[in-house]
Amino acid sequence: MKKRITSILLSAAMVLSLAACGGDKGSQETPAPAPENSTQEAPQEAEDKPAPSGETYNWSFSTTYASGSVVVQMYERFAELANEYTDGAITISVFPDGTIASEDDALAQVSSGELEFCGTGTAPIFTYSPEDGWFNSPFMITDLETYKKVYDSDYWMAIREGWAKDHNVLDLCGPFYRGMRTLTTSKEVKNVSDLKGVKLRMNSSALWNAAWQACGATTVPIALSELYTSFQTGVVDATEIPLADSGLLNIPEVASYVVQTNHVCECAGIFMSNQLFESLPAEYQEAVRKAGQDAMAECESLIAEEEATWLQKYKDAGATVVEDVDIASFREASDAWWQKMFSTEWSNISYEDCMALIESCSK
Repeated sequence: MKKRITSILLSAAMVLSLAACGGDKGSQETPAPAPENSTQEAPQEAEDKPAPSGETYNWSFSTTYASGSVVVQMYERFAELANEYTDGAITISVFPDGTIASEDDALAQVSSGELEFCGTGTAPIFTYSPEDGWFNSPFMITDLETYKKVYDSDYWMAIREGWAKDHNVLDLCGPFYRGMRTLTTSKEVKNVSDLKGVKLRMNSSALWNAAWQACGATTVPIALSELYTSFQTGVVDATEIPLADSGLLNIPEVASYVVQTNHVCECAGIFMSNQLFESLPAEYQEAVRKAGQDAMAECESLIAEEEATWLQKYKDAGATVVEDVDIASFREASDAWWQKMFSTEWSNISYEDCMALIESCSK
């Protein structure tokens, strides 16, 4: 994780170079001098090139996303490109499956400078900006383009800059789409009234539990590792995670319906120690950002393929896909709770201004 500094070797090389050139302060690459009547431009071109930093970097990247998933493939591609774009100066080792730390702990380690990178989704929002938790509230933003526009708006850019400045957590490249959260159930659900009394597996987030309770569900906080057996035994009737996540847990074997609520756009990000980023030479800063952007662009199409594959596996297992979902009924049921949250918890923006922001970004 620490830089391997070769300043001693570099200094020795420079001394020898200066001795050979009579102390000339030209290019550090010390090309052979051209004849006096030569029109060779190589020395001037060398002067215009950025001087090599003389350092190599070995960094670690922690994520709880599963090995083999498209998100982890993107992170691994990011590491490859960062190495390529810096001619081998930067080496990033990706550790999936939470082998280094949990999601929260990895974020905390990046913030403290103990860890260089982590890959996560909404953790920075809930950890550092709970007053803007509306951003990932169910049924608030239900399409990818609106999500991206809101996240790149002046309002959210100021929040992201605050993470870097105040918490040392740099959002390197913005969001990487990894699928819509949708309902997978044992009972058919077409509108909010059908959800009444449904036992919905939920994470430990009090906010998300309250959001679904406002829609009439009975929330049951359990670990994802227990989801399959909970379906089998009737402890839960439904879950609301992306199809790829439920598919990897073999939920197609025990669920009867895929209800396309698309209630939350699920994205992942690359989060880096801001102090580390700012300590890098400018050319390496650019290379790292470009590596992340290019890796996301390369892997984006794989998500659609992954979602289509899992949807087909649900169909092959006998599940019914419910497409004609009355999303408006869920939004109407959520509205009173939203307004309460804006008046008590989501204090960074008013309900009216938030709705106007989302509306302007949906055009």
